[in-house]
Amino acid sequence: MDCQTVRQMIEMSPGGAPGLRSADGEAVRHHLETCPQCQSAAAEIGEWDHRVRTVMTAVPVPAGVRERLLSQLTKSAPQTAALAGEGRPVTRSIRRIAAGLGLCIALATGIAFWVGLPSKLQLASIEDATVRELRNHPAAGLSNFDGSFPAEITDAKWQKVCTSPPVGLNLDNRSGHDVAAFRVNIPALRFRGWLVLVPISRIADVPLSTYPDSVHYAQTAAWQDGKYVLICLAEQGSIETLVAQWNGSAA
Repeated sequence: MDCQTVRQMIEMSPGGAPGLRSADGEAVRHHLETCPQCQSAAAEIGEWDHRVRTVMTAVPVPAGVRERLLSQLTKSAPQTAALAGEGRPVTRSIRRIAAGLGLCIALATGIAFWVGLPSKLQLASIEDATVRELRNHPAAGLSNFDGSFPAEITDAKWQKVCTSPPVGLNLDNRSGHDVAAFRVNIPALRFRGWLVLVPISRIADVPLSTYPDSVHYAQTAAWQDGKYVLICLAEQGSIETLVAQWNGSAA
């Protein structure tokens, strides 16, 4: 078996490894044992197929792409068969054409996916933005939270003092709210303000503390619970008093 025939069979075989149970497979195997050039070609094809499989399993492909691709390949199959019947060499199998097209689709989808990911924000910039938005706009003028993430308050003490459904703020000019803000009222401390929830995945510098143990800019306290970064903003009363007393007793 000559090199050209061997390489065509390798091209049409999964991973560049023809089945060895057939007579042709045995002939290819014997040829590869004595031909370094074809060995190198088989290794290169195998590596290519491995990369295609890796990308295709790692990147989500839009719905319907597989069906459209198979439909186009089905239409082109008779023409490919006719070329082969006329003795004209078919240098690429339908499988390898599909793999190449699939790789292009996966790469394009992956690029769009990564470009579309929201960027992480600095905690200080979020605090500044929420203070500005919540203090400069009356609560009635704020939009109800759009549910862009599951804003859940798990601490029972905070559940008791959050008095209304959350409002939402858009901080990065992308679609969807970036934070959910709950009205807070703690009569025992003469405290009114906001409890702001931000998904922890959106924060570049997540605070280490899991409770409000420090005050930022004399107006906010921030901590995290594993799912969110929480920011408490004072409108009436002292944030220092809240930090000093809140952790040791219920409101």
